[in-house]
Amino acid sequence: MSYFSTIRNFSKFLNLSMKIRVTFCALVLFQIPAIQARDEVLKESLASIQAKALGGDVHYQGVLALFHKFGEKGLSVDLLEAERWARLSAEKEGSLGLCALAALELEKGNGQRGRFLYDEAYLHSNLRSVVKNEDPIALFCMGMMEIDNPPRNFTKGIRHLRRSAEMGFATAQATLGMIYFTGIGVKKDPERAIKWCAQAAGKKLPLGMFYLGMAYSVGDGIQRNDDYAMRWIRAAADRKLTMAQLTLGMKLATGDGTKKNMEQAVEWLRRAATQGKSAEAKLQLRRYENLLMRLRNPPAAYVPDEQEKSAIQLAQKKIMPSIHDRPTSPPKRSILETPVLPIENEQPIRRPATNKLIDLRASNSSLKEAAFSGDFLAAKKLGLKFYAEKEFEEAKKWFEIAAIKKEPEALRYLGILYFLGQGVELNYDAAKEWFTQAIQAGDLEATRYLRIVKQFQY
Repeated sequence: MSYFSTIRNFSKFLNLSMKIRVTFCALVLFQIPAIQARDEVLKESLASIQAKALGGDVHYQGVLALFHKFGEKGLSVDLLEAERWARLSAEKEGSLGLCALAALELEKGNGQRGRFLYDEAYLHSNLRSVVKNEDPIALFCMGMMEIDNPPRNFTKGIRHLRRSAEMGFATAQATLGMIYFTGIGVKKDPERAIKWCAQAAGKKLPLGMFYLGMAYSVGDGIQRNDDYAMRWIRAAADRKLTMAQLTLGMKLATGDGTKKNMEQAVEWLRRAATQGKSAEAKLQLRRYENLLMRLRNPPAAYVPDEQEKSAIQLAQKKIMPSIHDRPTSPPKRSILETPVLPIENEQPIRRPATNKLIDLRASNSSLKEAAFSGDFLAAKKLGLKFYAEKEFEEAKKWFEIAAIKKEPEALRYLGILYFLGQGVELNYDAAKEWFTQAIQAGDLEATRYLRIVKQFQY
């Protein structure tokens, strides 16, 4: 080979080598933004994220929407702000904005609209390409889409959530913990649930705090501790997580793991009903507002028509019980003694033992035989007996038989069934009608109930 041919070949080698180097550098430079994008959002300050969202960055608008929805970066949960930012992003086909809007619609019960928005995000946005770049928030959105949007694919969805959680996204960590905590779509795994919820709670994410509190409350995967449970649930409720507010309200109302406090219970239920628009919270709020009103304004003691003792005798017996009437052993509480206004999960206020509404010697069969023979008082007594045993549908049947004869107390209890939704679908109009009939039949107690049902109705 000549000297010049050798030089020419070497020159070609140098040119090829230079091209390879240039191409390699270009590839490296091209990849840098994608690599930065993985860590950038989670490490950025909230002020930086807000500034970029305000500047019109579609991706950051979607990020801010999700942060407001779940309470990331120390934010309180704010569904209105979440929806505002989600719409701004979705209008420009921002993938995260569309996903956030889809999740919000699903929470409202608008399943068809939510699924449509998920489809839009998958088909007409850059979601898949962002997921390929392993953006932790996009991975979370893809995971939720695969779990919530039919055909559901829990295996792929959880894989995406796990990857997002491993990268440090607190919302993905809490969601993964919730899935393992409840066993939705996977085998229940308390240890994994505690692991992920604890990581999210450590970052002050409301959802993580709540599920960690529930784990302490039930002793699932961790030793039960009511004090820790209430602290974590209260922390999540303070950050406006609706399910935490509802749970806290119910615990305070029933004394579950804490001292019973009806006023605080009603306040937390009211927050869950108004801020989070929770239908369950609205139902429980009505029940416990009614009980609180009753505690503040106790009704007059009810005396049935068949009571033979005079009012003075009854009062004297309540204030100064006769020595001869004191039992030598603790009396057995009869299941037939019923509260004036029964509320689920509450300790009922019992009527005096002397005020027996049902003859304890009478069996169900004898009462039924009497009722079928036209004895409406026997029908009412059967209704009261089944009501005390919380067999509301059976109670309703006997109350309706007694109501044919316009028996006042039976009419009132039919109103209570419809007012509280016991054994029937909750119906204020029906409750109002039964209470009105009870008043017309001479039942003064029904007057108070009618006033209360009108407050809820209007």
